[in-house]
Amino acid sequence: MSYSEIVYEVREGVAWITLNRPDRLNAWTRVMEEEFRTAANTADADETVRVIAVTGAGKGFCAGADMSLLSGVVESGGSTVLHRDYSWITRLAKPVIAAVNGHCVGLGFVIALYCDIRLAADTAKFSTIFAKRGLIAEYGLAWTLPRIVGAGRALDLLLTARTFDGAEALRLGLVEHVFAEAEFAQRAAAYADGMARNVSPRSTRVMKSQLYAALEETLNEATEHAYREMMPSLQCDDFKAWRLQAAHFLGEAAPPSRL
Repeated sequence: MSYSEIVYEVREGVAWITLNRPDRLNAWTRVMEEEFRTAANTADADETVRVIAVTGAGKGFCAGADMSLLSGVVESGGSTVLHRDYSWITRLAKPVIAAVNGHCVGLGFVIALYCDIRLAADTAKFSTIFAKRGLIAEYGLAWTLPRIVGAGRALDLLLTARTFDGAEALRLGLVEHVFAEAEFAQRAAAYADGMARNVSPRSTRVMKSQLYAALEETLNEATEHAYREMMPSLQCDDFKAWRLQAAHFLGEAAPPSRL
């Protein structure tokens, strides 16, 4: 499929989705949204893909909703646009990495938070921005943000709408890793490639499902969930292959009989 506002490519088991309106800091449009969702679902269904990574072309990750989208909301009364749900990103089976290379603001901030893991350039610029525009915590942000950084920090970022860089995003726990701008693309690619090469795709799929389910489960429910998944994991091909490799490394004739 051809795309006009994103670039989609698969490299070494990683599907890279690049938001591609660099002259507008990749501001979000309806076209971009449709193409992004199509590409993400394509990657999720592709057996050669193990990891999905999202980044932006040029100096921005995504600078929020494009003015054309906002104008359309006002003119239409919001009947279609305002009911968008981006939580579908968390329901993708494969890990989704946000490689935040630059401005990550408003709706771009929302999209990044729905990704499973966030990497950032030290010079990236983050802001919830909504309070400065007379808006609210849009598209589930009041749910995602406090679960990532805590209620107090979430309120600070929402109510002040201040701008902060990658280093502060790391201190807040908003991102998992920060790399220098000059080497960001290389380091982010190495991170995604390492995940694609070194871990079981079945494990990542099940653990991602466990984690998001556990946000709504009690401890007993999460433990029972893990119990139900344990035996299938011990019987899967990835675990059997690991046992054979371990037995070979230890010089054993057969895999060990216990964990």
